[in-house]
Amino acid sequence: MRLFFVLVLSTVGLWASAQEINYVKAYHPIINKAELAIIDGKYKDAFENYEKAFATVPRAFMKDYFNAAVCATYLGDATNTYKYLLEVANKGISLDFIKDEAAFTSIQQDPNWRNFEKSFLAKKREFDQKINRSLQDKLAKIVERDKSYRVRDAQAFADSIVKIDRQNATELDYIFDKYGFPGEDQIGCGEGGMPIIQYPFYTVIRRQTSDNQTINFSNHLLNAAQGGRITPHSASHIMATINGNDIFLARHVFKIMSDEPEMIQGKAFSAKLNKWVFRQIDAADEQRINEMRLQNGMETLADYRKKIIFSLKDNRFLFPYRSYVGIWSVNKPNIAADYLEGTAILE
Repeated sequence: MRLFFVLVLSTVGLWASAQEINYVKAYHPIINKAELAIIDGKYKDAFENYEKAFATVPRAFMKDYFNAAVCATYLGDATNTYKYLLEVANKGISLDFIKDEAAFTSIQQDPNWRNFEKSFLAKKREFDQKINRSLQDKLAKIVERDKSYRVRDAQAFADSIVKIDRQNATELDYIFDKYGFPGEDQIGCGEGGMPIIQYPFYTVIRRQTSDNQTINFSNHLLNAAQGGRITPHSASHIMATINGNDIFLARHVFKIMSDEPEMIQGKAFSAKLNKWVFRQIDAADEQRINEMRLQNGMETLADYRKKIIFSLKDNRFLFPYRSYVGIWSVNKPNIAADYLEGTAILE
């Protein structure tokens, strides 16, 4: 295990080694502080950190503009609520989504709300006009082709699926070289105006696993994280799949479900069934992983677990961490035991 981490450190440092200002080093560490302040209910501290992060980069992520707006609302700061919601509009998110959010219910009684709605809709139209439709269409075509045979009969069309995965990988590689890695400001960050956490084309990248790989997209992902086209959390989660090793423990939290508890009842691990658990590691390895995570724009594993459990319980903020957990249904005691060995319940 020790040798493994020594080898890894020589490569992951490339993620944060650029000389120019980049999101991994300048932006995400401050966002991490803001999110932890939210978890602690310290909305003033969170808002101040959001503003500090926004000042470091030309364009921030939609989720962070949204969360800053929520914090401003709880602080009674309507001016900044409107300011950052207009930034959300400028990412392609619909007004209907905003109006349905509990955090913005009270501010809709504000006399300035109607004028804000007009400004929001104008910003949304402006974004819709400048979005790269050609790039959107190319990605949609690839995603549709990825699904075509899988939804019919993946086993029967296995050979065709292999060919499609190769073709899709080649086309994605060309697209990334031509347009750069698609991010929010190029293709928006919503479906029908509603926010999405994981773009459908991320799934196509994940098809490129180590045992069936035409192209390894790690360099594209690393560069995209530096350039603010993808969060380091999403990049590390995808790389865990395509490289066959989860060096950042992006898939740290999971749940083993069973609908036949009588088969597993009385087993040593049965108390962990149907509960969120995380993989325990020794202190030295956790310290090494934490150092890598901090170097690459993420938080420590302990703070990561806090964010995950918060995102699973609280829907007022846009926290993407709920999308990084795994849920598997297992009804064989030996398989459940293998999954749950060495885990602890997430409290």
